[in-house]
Amino acid sequence: MDSGSSVEVLFYDTFKRMEISDDVLIPSTYRIYGFNGTVTMPKGEGTLRVSDGQGYLDTLTTFCVVDVVSPYEAILGRPWIAGIKCVPSAYHHKLRFPSYRGVVEVLGDPQATRQCMQLDIQQNEERRSRQRREKNKAKEAKAAEELEKVLSQAIATYETGEKEVL
Repeated sequence: MDSGSSVEVLFYDTFKRMEISDDVLIPSTYRIYGFNGTVTMPKGEGTLRVSDGQGYLDTLTTFCVVDVVSPYEAILGRPWIAGIKCVPSAYHHKLRFPSYRGVVEVLGDPQATRQCMQLDIQQNEERRSRQRREKNKAKEAKAAEELEKVLSQAIATYETGEKEVL
């Protein structure tokens, strides 16, 4: 649950583990902008049934399928939360929503939440580290290219000067 997300996200790894064909995906015309500034182009959108398995919740939800590494299976955002009239509590790790059987309460697992958050932080740090390495390699390659250019010009000037002396 992410009450800050304006879209429901299903990660491609989860999508494939559900053994759903890519043929059900409808092309997306938008990009997703993450809170950390990353831009993701979705693989597509798909409408799937979301159920609690006990008959309290059964709704069709359109997910944006993205192919990025994440410790999460999916992100249910504001549209879904509002659609089922849910009251989420991150502090208490609970969801409450009305059903035909009365108010339903779903409890989360605080330990699993912490593990996912720690893994997400680690993956983001690794990604930033990889980006820094790639940026440094690009700078080094550019510096080597410029040095080679300067040396070539110096050698050409030297050879031209030598020929005039002879």
